[in-house]
Amino acid sequence: MARFVRTTEMGPLLSEADLAAFEQRYRLALPLPLREFLLTTNGGRPERDLFKLQGVPGNPFGRIHFFFGLNDPVESCNLDWNLDVFRDRLPPGLLPIATTEGADKLCLAVSGADTGQVFYWDAHARSVHLLAEDLGTFISALRSDALSPTVLES
Repeated sequence: MARFVRTTEMGPLLSEADLAAFEQRYRLALPLPLREFLLTTNGGRPERDLFKLQGVPGNPFGRIHFFFGLNDPVESCNLDWNLDVFRDRLPPGLLPIATTEGADKLCLAVSGADTGQVFYWDAHARSVHLLAEDLGTFISALRSDALSPTVLES
């Protein structure tokens, strides 16, 4: 799992049974990279949080505020809460997996021809922009700066 970014403030450790229950409840299959990411980190604030944002005038970069997980005590940090809240606003087949510092979401396609691709959903314009062909590529391209969270070594 070394290709995944380290996070702080992540949710509790997850099991395959937790993921299977989520999939069954929402009648979807989580792509393998997201399953691995959730089992490794269960969301949280990433230490590398900057991503290139193409196609949005005047906004060449975005910043991830938080990756969603499961069973987090903070309701708005959960995949299921975000899916329930944004389901009618997002294009079909997109699962919100993270939020930016604003109301925009990073989404993973979980059905159709785009399955596995990562998209940026602009909440104001209600437009979608492709960020990466898969979650691993997206996470590998994340960068940090002086404002990014720091994961302390124990």
